[in-house]
Formats: sequence, structure tokens, C-alpha cells
Amino acid sequence: MHKIYTSLVLLITTLTFALPALAQHPDNIKAIREKLQQERQQARTATIAPAEKAEKLLELGLWQEAEQTIAKAKPTAQTIVAKAKLAILNNEFEQAEKLVTQALKLQPESADALLLKSKLQVQAWELEKAKATANQILAKAPNNEAATIQIGRILMLQKKYDQALQKAKQVQQLNPKNADAYLLESDVHFWNQKPELAEKPLITSLTLNPFNADARFNYGYAIWRRVDATQLNDMAAQWELALELNPLHYVTHWHWGNGHTNLTYADYAQPEDEKVRQELQQAEKLIAQNKLQEALTIAANVQKDYPQSVLPAMLRGSVYYMAFDLDRSQRLDSAQAIFQNILKRKKHYGPAHNALAAVIKQKQLPYLHNYDSLQQVIQSTTIKDPVNFARVFPDVTYYPGNEVQKMVWSQLYESIVYFPFLSRQNEKFVIPPLHIDLAIAMNSPFFRQATTFDNRQWMDIRGVGSGAAAIEYVVRGSYLERNVVLHEYVHQFHGRVFTDAENREVRRLYQNAMKENRTLDYYSANNEHEYLAQTYPAYFEPVKVHPLNHKSINTTADLKAKDPELYSFLDGLVKRQRAYLAGDKQAMASNWAEVYLNLSERELARRNYSQAEALLDTALTWDASYQPALIAYASVEREQNKYNQAEKWLEKAEKINPNYAPVYVARAELLEAMRRDGKLEDTDALKQQAELYRKALELEDDLMTRAANTMAFARLYASYSRVPEAMILAESYVKTAPTVSTYLRDRRDEALAYAHWLKGTTGKAPESETELARLVSLKPQNYELRQQYADVLAAQGNYKKAYATLEEAQRILTASNTPRPSYTVRMAAYQLMSGQKDSAIVTAEPLLSGKVKLRSDNYKLVALMAQLGDVEEATMLLRQQPRPESAAEMAERLTAVGILWEALDQAGKAEKSYKAALADNPYQLEARVLLAKLLRERGKNKQADKVMAETRISEI
Repeated sequence: MHKIYTSLVLLITTLTFALPALAQHPDNIKAIREKLQQERQQARTATIAPAEKAEKLLELGLWQEAEQTIAKAKPTAQTIVAKAKLAILNNEFEQAEKLVTQALKLQPESADALLLKSKLQVQAWELEKAKATANQILAKAPNNEAATIQIGRILMLQKKYDQALQKAKQVQQLNPKNADAYLLESDVHFWNQKPELAEKPLITSLTLNPFNADARFNYGYAIWRRVDATQLNDMAAQWELALELNPLHYVTHWHWGNGHTNLTYADYAQPEDEKVRQELQQAEKLIAQNKLQEALTIAANVQKDYPQSVLPAMLRGSVYYMAFDLDRSQRLDSAQAIFQNILKRKKHYGPAHNALAAVIKQKQLPYLHNYDSLQQVIQSTTIKDPVNFARVFPDVTYYPGNEVQKMVWSQLYESIVYFPFLSRQNEKFVIPPLHIDLAIAMNSPFFRQATTFDNRQWMDIRGVGSGAAAIEYVVRGSYLERNVVLHEYVHQFHGRVFTDAENREVRRLYQNAMKENRTLDYYSANNEHEYLAQTYPAYFEPVKVHPLNHKSINTTADLKAKDPELYSFLDGLVKRQRAYLAGDKQAMASNWAEVYLNLSERELARRNYSQAEALLDTALTWDASYQPALIAYASVEREQNKYNQAEKWLEKAEKINPNYAPVYVARAELLEAMRRDGKLEDTDALKQQAELYRKALELEDDLMTRAANTMAFARLYASYSRVPEAMILAESYVKTAPTVSTYLRDRRDEALAYAHWLKGTTGKAPESETELARLVSLKPQNYELRQQYADVLAAQGNYKKAYATLEEAQRILTASNTPRPSYTVRMAAYQLMSGQKDSAIVTAEPLLSGKVKLRSDNYKLVALMAQLGDVEEATMLLRQQPRPESAAEMAERLTAVGILWEALDQAGKAEKSYKAALADNPYQLEARVLLAKLLRERGKNKQADKVMAETRISEI
């Protein structure tokens, strides 16, 4: 009998778990939407109790209809609970608390009311109280699934992942159809840094209940975590449904407004944008003067003139958000209405999504149990170094009152020590308001055309390590949420002030932590910069509340427990910072050496050699043994052709530490400069440099520096027309490339792309075309990669596809007013090769007219001009080019000369030029193809066949 019973249980369990497979898979959005409409219609017409009907309507996203349903219903415990649920959805927590209290007066043991009370206590971040409340339910009903799941969620927030997972499994055993149990399991895996385990239970959850906004968001997020740009439309489809079910779903709005999008800036840009921004400048000035009503009036008038633009409305909503002195409820309601209206007008406009999330968060903050005390901390904050603070954070005075200034200062801790180091370099940190994007805040169009290492669009991101964290981050960080101000500021001083030794140590600690699985979260696991920026704040912060997601929860206890080696490093760092603040300037002497080295490099780039040397003298006054400064001195001397002096500086650096690999790379660069100046023969120079690069690679134990040196070595070979050696180096690096960080994975991909670019531009290589196509699909806004792909397509004769590849990216670049001239010259050449001469002239017009200049690729423009018939301009441009400094450059020049001779009907001279080009670089495919074509036209078919037979030279 026991065996029969067991068999029946197993059969029932198997059938139960098979049920989800019969329902819609979460990816089948069309079918799910149809199901949603059906269920909504059934809910509208259902003749059930008002409370039950209202709750069903709420679950399906029909909030207004739910409100109408319970408005006139008898005030039972059930209807009051339904009203409280609606209040929570609208972020009206105090009202919800009053309603829950009423419901419990009517029915003290109401499980639904107690569950809401527990959820409100979580919102107030009183986790132990919330757990106790949920346990009241379980005391009466030990198998209450919702209460068990609630305790599981609280345990997850307390980072007790094993216990949280146990609760999820417990409910799954009780009820295999409980979708929330699988959602909890999935969340625990995400939060416990095991994303590979999260998708399966998440899919089960959504299959059982396709209308859970939290689960829908999570699934879209899981798609994004795959870091595959081809799947971003699928992510967007999930999030559209999440917002249909919950129009104020905070994490969906935040992520969609912070770079997680399937759109590009070309989808945002309107022709009138710059005019609108100019007309709004008066409003900006009024905001800075705290004349907010006048600013709102200006914006309203601009809106009338440009009714299609969303920019005036963004400014108006932003003003309401930052008007801290106005009635909180009224200003936030106004801001919310404005941003919601923008999203109706401009679908998935990232700035409006982010702004709406910011408003939602401001509505949530006052419900924190310690909100008043945190506000008191802000008000009592004293800015102890106002002069340097104002230099580094110049725009905090833009905001009304002094609250924002105090908020920023209070989040920086001992890192204020870096103010003088940053201000000496004229580094700034800006706090953009909701309506200003990073491109404007940082005065850089880069942010409207680029993506991050994990496929987020920079156009919507609200903080950057080069010096920005938006106002909404300032607000959240002041109330114990993730300290993004400090996170981005850590990036800034890490990149501008850390010594070479500190940088190397951070990389070493990061790599060890990755090997031993000791990183605090998935975001800190990305690379060494995020590793430090995620953990430095944790050193100071014992408590974090309301983590936005699983990269927002790091505390001092976590750091000590999980990465004690990093804690020790940070402890030493902070002790030096405190010593400096106490007056011991030598505590950070090497950091000052680094600062003056940075300043010297700027002057060297401007060829201000005496100023560069003076700054290096100051650097060495701070730290006479700072090897990077000694090597930099060699570079200054090298640039002035003072080769003996340069070598003396390198000898000094080598004497301090003979195993310091950068010395040998610098010596190789010195030899190359001497070769270009005619002081060394090509063969000897290359041989000596190769030996130095090999020695540097043997000594170098820093993975990032090794990657950079390997590719520098490969490019050196290519410049000498030693393409096989360059390819071997790049390919061998790819085979053994470390991939522990996003940066190192990028270096591997760059080496892979470079190898295939070499292969695909020196002979027939369909495999290179395929591989570069794959890489571009994964990184569609990596513009160098896209150019390499186009070069290979063109070399393979596929001009139409090459043109389309660049045109797609040029559209985004043009939207940010930064079309690439290197793309323009190629696109015109591809059109010409496709027989579209008139189109080529139109495309090339900015270059032909001189409106736009090429930084490189001028030989391509010479060839294009000649082929378009403008021989005189082509000749003039050719004469303007500097003397080629390498064999590969000379081959490019001679190829352009050959094309010019052909345009002048000088076939014999063209033939000589092409042959000379191939003598300098036998792998110059364009010269080879043009020479063969010319030979055939001159009846020299055997010679042409011989030339093309060498296309794939045996060495390769």
C-alpha cells in the first residue's frame, strides 16, 4: 500500500510540474497579452465580493477600476485591505498603514492585514519587526504560504540566503503551483550571485503566473544580464508588460532610465533639440538663482513654441523634484504627472523613466523608520573644507538652499583628502539635475553614442567615474541607500590620483578575490575599478537600506567577512588619508608625484617640453624614486630627440627596480624613435625592440599591462610590414587570454578582432568576415570594431554590406553631432566602388569642401579625390602629408600615389607605385588588386595572375 501511495504522489508531482510547460512560456509575449486581455475582461464582469474583485483588478494592472470597485463597498476588513494594497502601489505608505490598522481593529487575526503590516515594516526597514509580524500569521496557520514567503524575502534582505532559499523550497513542497515561491527562489539566486541558477525557477514562476510585475521585470533583467545586444528587444517586451501591470514599478522605471534600453540616441534626437535647449537657458539661470516659479513660466512658454519637444516638460518636472522648500506632496505629484505624460508622448524615453523612478523614491523615503534622524544628520552637517569642496564640486550651488551641498559632503568620508589632488588637475565632479544628461553635464558627445562594458547606453546613465553623479543619487545616498556619489568619486580618484603601485595592488586584490569567489557582489566582480568603487563605501557604511538590486547592499561587516585582504588594504589606505588630513603631507607623497606626472603628460601632449620637465621635477621632489615619473622624463627627452638623456633617465628607473617591466617597453619606444629619426637601421631596431618587448612580457605580472604590451608588440610588427608575426602574437594572446574581468575580456576581443582585421584585409578570409560580424552583433556601438569589420568587408569585395555597416552606426553618431570622418571617407569610397559616383560625391562633401578634417586616413581621401576626378586637390592633399615613418605607412602612401597616377592616365607610373608599395608591404592587398587590374588592362595577364597568386602569402 505504501508503494502505491508513493507512486501516486510521484505521478501527481510529475504532472503538476509538467503543467507549466503546457502554458505560455514567458517569451511568448503575444499570447500572454491576449491572455491578459481575456482575464481583464473576466475580472471586470465577475460577480464576486468587491474586495476579491478589486484585488484581482489590481493584480491585472487595472488600478482605477479597482478603486471604483471598493469606493462604495462596505468597509469590511477585506475591502480596507484592498484599499491599503492600492495605497502601497501608489507609494502612499502612511495612508496604507492607517488602513491596515483599521482592518486589524475589525479583524485582529486577519492574515491579509498582518501580511500587509509586515510588508509596510519592510518598507520602513524594520526587518525584525516585519519578521515578527509574519510569524504572528504562522503561529495561527503554520502552513500559510504568503507569510512563509514573506519571511523568506526578509531573510534574503538580511543576506541569509540559505535560510531564504529553504523558505522558498518549503512553500514549493506545500504547493507546487505557488508562483511566488519560485520567484523567491530565483531572487535568492540572483542576490547570492548565482544568476545561472535563477532563470529556471523564474520561468516556472512566470509560467504559473504570467501577470506578476516583479517577475516580469526580473525576466527582462535576466535577459539583459546575458550581455547580448541582439536580445534587448526581448528585454524591452518583458518590461513593457511589467509596466502595464504596475505603471509605477520602481525598478523597471529605474533600469529603463539608466541605460538598460533597446534604443539609441538616434531614437531620442529631434531636429529642434538644440534650439529648445538654447531657449531654456534663461530658465536654467533662474533655477540657479532659486527663482523656480519664473523658471517654470519660461519652460511653459518654450513648450508652446515647440509643442512636440519633451525638453521643456523635462525641465518643469525636474524643477518640481528639486524644489525642496515647496510642499512635498504637491511638488512630487506634479513631477510624477509630468513625467508620466512625457512617457505617453515619447515611448520609453529614458530620462523620463529615470525621473519618474526618482519621484517614486522621494515619495518612499519619508516612510523609513529613521528618516527624521537621517534628515537631522544632513541639517547638522558642516562642510569643513569649503574652498576645495567648491573647486571639485562647483555646481552644488545650482540647487535651492544648502541641503544638496550637505548631502554630498556627508557621503564622502575620508575621501575628502583627494580634493587638493583633484583640484590641482582642474578635475571637477558634477551633479546633473533630472533634465540634464551626461553629454551636457560632462560637455562630451561621447555619452550619446557609446555603450558600457555591459551593453548599457551611456546616454541614459546618471553617473560616471570621470566625475558625475546625478541629484537623485545624492538624495538616495543621504538616506542609507547605495552611495553612488562616493562610488563615482572613487572612480575619479582611483583614475587620477592613485599611484602605479596602488593601481597594481588593486588589480592583484581583485584577481585574487575573483579566483577565490570573494567579491561582494556581481557588479564588483566586473573589473578592478568596480571592485574598488563598490567596496570603498562599504568600509565606512555599517548599514544599507532598500537595495535597488543586488549590487546595492554592501556593508562593513560584509567586507570584513568576505574579503578581509581588501579590508586590510582599505584600512591602510584610510589611515594614510587620515594622516594627511591631520597634517602629515608625506603620507601621500607618491600620490602628489602621480598628480604632477599627469600634469606633465598634458604639457607633453601640447609639446610644452620645458613645462613638462618642470612638472616632473616637482613630481620627483615629492618622490625621487617614483619610476613612472622617471620613465616619463625619458619620454620628454625622447620627444626632443635627446636620446642619450632619455636613456639616462631609463637607467635611473631600471636601477631602482630592474624587474619593473615598463622600463623595457619605454626603452623599445626610445629605439623606435631613434629608428624613425634615422639613427638606427630598420632590421637592428626591430630586433632590439622585439627582445625588449619579450623581456617586458616575461617580467610583467599585471594582466592588464601584459595585454596592452602584447598588442603594442603586435602593432609594432605590423608597422614593419611583418604581418605574420603580428597575427601570431594577437592569435596566441587570444588563445591564452585571461578573462577574469570585463576589461580583460575586451582586451581578448580586441586582439581577436585585430587578428581577423589583419587576416581579412590581406587576403581572402571569409572566416574573418564571420568572426567580426559576430563581435559587432555583440557590441554594436563599438565604433573601432565596426570600422574593422567594414574594412574587411570591403577587402572581400562586399562594398554594399560594408557601407550599410557604417551607415547604421553613423546614424547614431550624427544624432549626437559627431559623425566620424573616417566613416565618411570609407562610405563614399564604397559607394564609388559600387558604381554610385553621384552618391559618393554627396557623402564625401564635408571632406571635399574642407568642412571636416580627417585625423588619419588621409591617403584614403587622396585616393577618393583622385577617383572622383579632383586630381589637383588630391595632389595638394598628398603633398601636405608628413613623411611616412614606417614601411606600412609608406605602402599606404605609394598605393594612393598609384591611384593618382591612374587618374592622370599614367599607367606605367601607377604600376611602379603599386610595385613599390608591395615592396614596402607585400601584404598591402589594395595595391596588389589594383596592380593586377592594371596589368590585365595593359595585356599582362600572366604577370597579373602571378601578382594575385601571392595574395595569401605562404608565411600566413
